[in-house]
Amino acid sequence: MNRKDLSFLDSLFPKLDTSLYSILIINQTQLEEDLVSTNPKIRVINSRTFGLSKSRNLAIDNAVGDILLFSDDDVIYLPDFQNLIFKAYKTYPEATLISFQFLNDHRDLAKVYPKREGYLKSSKRPLSSVEISFKRRHVLSFGIRMDERFGLGSIFPSGEEQLFKNAVLQNHLKTAYVAAPLLIHPGKTSASSLESKKSIEATTAQKYMLYNNWTYLWLVKYVFFLFRHKYISFYDQVKAYKTGMKAISKLKTLSDED
Repeated sequence: MNRKDLSFLDSLFPKLDTSLYSILIINQTQLEEDLVSTNPKIRVINSRTFGLSKSRNLAIDNAVGDILLFSDDDVIYLPDFQNLIFKAYKTYPEATLISFQFLNDHRDLAKVYPKREGYLKSSKRPLSSVEISFKRRHVLSFGIRMDERFGLGSIFPSGEEQLFKNAVLQNHLKTAYVAAPLLIHPGKTSASSLESKKSIEATTAQKYMLYNNWTYLWLVKYVFFLFRHKYISFYDQVKAYKTGMKAISKLKTLSDED
C-alpha cells in the first residue's frame, strides 16, 4: 500500500478498537512517500522493493502475532471476525493454515465456496489472500514463504496463495476450511479475468509447480474449460494453449537460473 497517513485503518476496522490488534503495514513506496506511525500497536515498514509476495514475506518475517492474516487496504472486516478465527483454531487445533470466506460489495459470497468445512488434504480450491489465516511459528519453523515469482508485481501475477498453501501441505502440516465470512472485499475477483493472457500464464505456471509434467494434460482440459464457460472463443483455444506452454517454458528457465 502507498499512503502517507493511517486514515484507511478506520474503514478497515469499522467500530473496532485497533488497539486490540498488532498491525504491521508493509508500505512499498518511493523515498518521498514514507508512512509513519506513532502508535506502538501499528508498526510500519517502508520498503523500496515491489511485488505483493515480497511484501507478504517481509510481513511474515517481521510480524509478532501468533495467528496472522494478510489484508488489503480496501477490505472491511466484519464485527466478529476475531472470535470467528479464535473459534476456528479451537475447532481445528492441528491446523497451521485455516481459510475462510469473504463477501462482495452486495454482501453476497464473493465466490462459490464448498459447504462442507474441516481439515483439507489438497490445495485444489482457489484461494484469495484475504481468506487466509495461519500460525506464524509453524510457517517460520518450516521456512514457508510466498513464491516471489508469483503475485501482483511479479512475473506471474497470481497463484501465490495456492503455492503457499501447498507448501504447508508438503511439509506435512494441516490446513482447514471454515464456511463463514471474515470480511467484505469490494471490486472484482480474479475469476473475472480468466481469459487474459496474464491469467492463463500465471495459472498454468502455478499448476506446473504443483503437478509437474501432468500439467500438459491439465492445460488441455483447462483451455476447454475456458471455451466451455465462454471465457474464450472456439478459435482462441489454440492461442490459449500456446500461452500456457510459453508460461511453462518461462518457469523452467527461471528455475534453471535459480
